[in-house]
Amino acid sequence: MNSLRLSYIVNILFTIVALLMISCSGTAPVIDEMEWRVLYRDDGMHRYEELSVSLRLSDPDGSEDLAMLTATAGNTGFVWRFPKDEWITEAVAGVEWQGLPGIVPLDGSRLPDTLYTFRLEDLAGRSDELTIRPDPDRSAIEDVEWPEVSIVDDVLRLKGEYDWGMLILRDENLSPLDIQKVSDGSGVTAGGALWWELWITLENTSGGFRLGPYPF
Repeated sequence: MNSLRLSYIVNILFTIVALLMISCSGTAPVIDEMEWRVLYRDDGMHRYEELSVSLRLSDPDGSEDLAMLTATAGNTGFVWRFPKDEWITEAVAGVEWQGLPGIVPLDGSRLPDTLYTFRLEDLAGRSDELTIRPDPDRSAIEDVEWPEVSIVDDVLRLKGEYDWGMLILRDENLSPLDIQKVSDGSGVTAGGALWWELWITLENTSGGFRLGPYPF
């Protein structure tokens, strides 16, 4: 009886050890690179800041092991969570990047002036972190020299101090159909697009404008 009991205990111990080895055998995911920009956003109804983020991610256990990206704004209590099915995958020069939906203020029109921590988690909860800090001296929404843009009779009109931008044509689900560099007077063919927006990069800063999407 004692022998059977001892054998039972040994089997339990082996099972626990095996489970521990399995749980510890995985490898944490990695944020390899991050590109970000604070955009001044005009959606046709409101103006506010938006943090645009794209990341290059890797996981030795396979991309299917990636699960969640979380952004936390310092000690403000503001948290943005993006499960994997919300990431926007794009290949640039053969390298896969993951874009996040725009991070916008949870209160007011300006993003909190603090340190942002981005945390990547896999299915087992293993993680990697990276931090950024937007320039606290960036211009306020009300002090920005906003460009004026419109499309009339298939011609783009751009007024203001900015010479060009990237025009994105989108379908009914706001998925991109075409991206092209445009300036004042550029011809625009809608094709199957129902929405359009214009991105303007501010040189030598981590900022820019995102105007739209507007309906054709």
